[in-house]
Amino acid sequence: MDDLLDRAGKAGTDAEREKLAKEGLNLARTLSYNEGIIRAAMQLGDVCARANRTEEALQHYLLAEAKLENRGRTDQLLTVYRALGDIFLHEKLYSYAYRYYGEVLGMNPEDFGAMEKIADAYLNDLRFDSAEFYYKNLIIKYKNEGNNSRLVQIYQKLANAFDQRNDTGKSIYYYTAIERIIETYGTAQEKSLLYNNLGRQYVRDRDYTKALEYFRKAELQCVYIPCDYPEVMYANLGVALHNTGDSRRGIEYLLRSRDILLGRHDWTALASLEHLIAGVYYSNNDYYNALNHNDSAIKYARQTKQRQVLADAYETAAKVYNELYDFEKAFDSYRNFLTELDTIRLQEQVRQQQIDQQRTLLAAAEGQIKYLYAQQSVRDLAFDQIRLERERLELANKNLALETQRKKDEVLLLQTKNEVDQAQLREKTLQALQAEQELRLTAQRYNAEKQNNVIADLRRQEELDRTQRRADSTSRAQELDRIQREQQYRTEKETNFRKFAYGIGSMLFIILALLGAGWLYTRRANSRLNLKNRQIQQQNEEIAAERSKSDQLLLNILPEEIAQELKAHGYATPRHYESATVLFTDFINFTRLSEHLAPNELIDELNECFLAFDEICDKNGLEKIKTIGDAFMCAGGLPIPNETHPVDAVRAALEMEAWLLQRNKTNPKAIFREMRLGIHTGPVVAGVIGKNKFAYDIWGDAVNLAARLEELGECGRVNVSGSTAEAVKHLYKVTYRGKKEVYNKGLVDMYFVEENPEQ
Repeated sequence: MDDLLDRAGKAGTDAEREKLAKEGLNLARTLSYNEGIIRAAMQLGDVCARANRTEEALQHYLLAEAKLENRGRTDQLLTVYRALGDIFLHEKLYSYAYRYYGEVLGMNPEDFGAMEKIADAYLNDLRFDSAEFYYKNLIIKYKNEGNNSRLVQIYQKLANAFDQRNDTGKSIYYYTAIERIIETYGTAQEKSLLYNNLGRQYVRDRDYTKALEYFRKAELQCVYIPCDYPEVMYANLGVALHNTGDSRRGIEYLLRSRDILLGRHDWTALASLEHLIAGVYYSNNDYYNALNHNDSAIKYARQTKQRQVLADAYETAAKVYNELYDFEKAFDSYRNFLTELDTIRLQEQVRQQQIDQQRTLLAAAEGQIKYLYAQQSVRDLAFDQIRLERERLELANKNLALETQRKKDEVLLLQTKNEVDQAQLREKTLQALQAEQELRLTAQRYNAEKQNNVIADLRRQEELDRTQRRADSTSRAQELDRIQREQQYRTEKETNFRKFAYGIGSMLFIILALLGAGWLYTRRANSRLNLKNRQIQQQNEEIAAERSKSDQLLLNILPEEIAQELKAHGYATPRHYESATVLFTDFINFTRLSEHLAPNELIDELNECFLAFDEICDKNGLEKIKTIGDAFMCAGGLPIPNETHPVDAVRAALEMEAWLLQRNKTNPKAIFREMRLGIHTGPVVAGVIGKNKFAYDIWGDAVNLAARLEELGECGRVNVSGSTAEAVKHLYKVTYRGKKEVYNKGLVDMYFVEENPEQ
C-alpha cells in the first residue's frame, strides 16, 4: 500500500494520481492503517483542490485532520491546516480561512506564508486593522532581508485595501512607500505603473494638481520605454487636465486613448472610455459631442453586454436630452436606465444568493463532515477495541496452549526422570543382588572349604594315629607338636574368613540402605525445588508490580526527568533557568467560605477545581509545582526549557478562568466562584528538597513577584508583569493597568491579558 501511494505521488497526471490514491485509500481503510489513510486523503485533497472540486477537497482534508489528531505529526497537520485555509480563502469564507491559518501560526509562528494568507483573509473580510497587523510583521521581515519585490507586493495589497475602504490618506501613504523603493530599484515600466496608481489616488482625493503631476511622470517614463497600457495613461491624463481646467487638452488625450483602443478592437474598454468622453463634453456644455460619444458608449456596452456601463450611458443620455429639451427621449433614456439598473440589481442579488448559498453549504459541509468523521472515528475505535480484544483472546489462547504444552513437557520430563530413577534403582538392585549372590557363593565355598578341612583333619587324625602307633616315643612328641601348630593355623584361617564374610554382608546392607535413602531424598528435594521455584516466580511478579506502582507514584510527585535522575544517582541537582513563567491562582474569600463547609465538602470542592487545573496544565505543557490551601502554583519552561512558556502560561490561565465561569453556569451550588490569577516571567532555581519525602519546588524573585501579581489582581482577570506582557502581546490583547506598589519591589508595571477578539 505504501508503494501504491509512492507511485501516486510520482504520477505524471492528476487523473492517474487520483486513481492510485483512491486505491490506496480503500486498501488503507481495509487494513485500518491510519498513516496510509492520511497520506491518501492528502493526495486526493490536493488533486481535488487543483480541479476546483472544493467540497471533495474539503472532505479529504478533513479526513486527514481527523486521523492526525493526537498523533504528534506536526508537519502533516500543518500541511492540512494550510490546505483547508486555502480552500476557505478561495471560497471567500474568510472567518474559516483565518481560523485555520491561525492554527498554523499557533504551531509555527515563523510560517510567513501562512501569515500573509491570514492577512489576505482579514483584508478580504474588511478587517483592515487585523490585516495591517500581520502585514507589518511581514514588512519588518522583508526589510531586514532587503527583499524589495516582496515589500512592494505587501505595500500594494495595503494600498489597494485602503483604496477600497475609501481611505485615500493611508492608500497614498503606502503608495509613497512603494515610490521610495521603485524610484531606487525599479524599472521604467514599474515606475510608470506606480505613477499612474499614485495619480489615480490623488484623483480620488480630489487633488487634481498632484494627480496631474504623477500622470506627467508616467508619461515621461513612456518616452523612453514602450508602455504596456498607454491608453490608460492617456485617459488618466485627460481626466486630470479636464479637472484642472484644461478641458481642451484633456479631450485630446482622451481621443488619443480612444484611437489606440479602436486599433485594438477593444470594444469592452471603448464602452467605458466613450462614456467618460461624453461626460467631459457634457460638463463643458458641448451636448452634441456628448450625445455622439454617449451613443457610441451605448453601442459598445450592448455589444459587450456591460450592463453597468449601459445603465450609466442611459443616465447620461437622459441628462443630455433633458438639456436639449427633448423630454420624450430623456424620459425613454431614463426609463432604460432604470430598467438596466433593476436588471443589474436583480442579477447581483441572484449571484449573491448563489454565492451565499454555496458558502453556506460549504460551511455547513465542514461541520457535517467533521461530525461524520467523528462518528467514523468512534466506530473505528470500537472496531479497534474489538480487534484488540480478539487479539487479546487469541494471545490468551496461545498462552494457554503454551502453558498446557509446558505442563505436558514437565510431566514428560518427570516421567523421564522417574524412568531414569527407576532404571538407576534397578541397576542398584541388580548390583545388590549380584553382591548377595557373590556372598552366597563365598559362603558355599566357605562351607565346602570347611568340610574339606574336616575331612582333611579326619585324615590327618587317622594318619596321626597310625603314626603314633608306629613312631617311637621321641618322634611322637615332635609329630604332636606339628599337628597342634597346623590345627591352630586352620583355626585362625577360619576365624579370618568368617570376619571377611560378615564384613561383605554388612557392606551390602549399607549400600542397599543408602540407595533407598538417596531415592527418597531426591524425590523430596525435587518437590521442594519446584515449590521454591513457584514461590520465587510469584515473588518476582509481586516485586515487579510493586516497582511499577512506586515508579508511577514517583512520577505523580516529581517530573519525569527529575524522577529518572533520582533513580539513577539517588539525588537530583538543582538547576537554574534563565527564563521561566510562574502562574499563581487563588480563590477569593476562601477563608470566609470554607468556615461554613464540612471538611469533606471543602476537600471535594478543591479537588474538583484542582483536577481541572491539572488537566489544563498538562494540556499546555506546564509543570504543576504545588497547592497551598486554596492557592495553585504551576510553571512553564521547566524542567525542560522551551521558548513558548509565557504564551503557554497565559493560555492556561485564560482556560482556567473560562472553566470556572462555565462551572458557575452549570453548577449553581458551586462554592468557589471567583478567582484571581497572577503571572510573571523571569529566572528561577528548581530542584528537589527533602530527604524522606521528596518535593519538587522552585525559588527566586520571579516566584515572589508572581505571587504578588496574583494578590494585586482582580476577580476574573489575568494580571501579568511587563516581561510576560511583552512576550504575549502579539497573540493576546494586553491592557496596561499602570504601576502598582509591591512589597520589597517598589512600583511594578502591571497588565491585564485577555483573548484578542480579532483572532
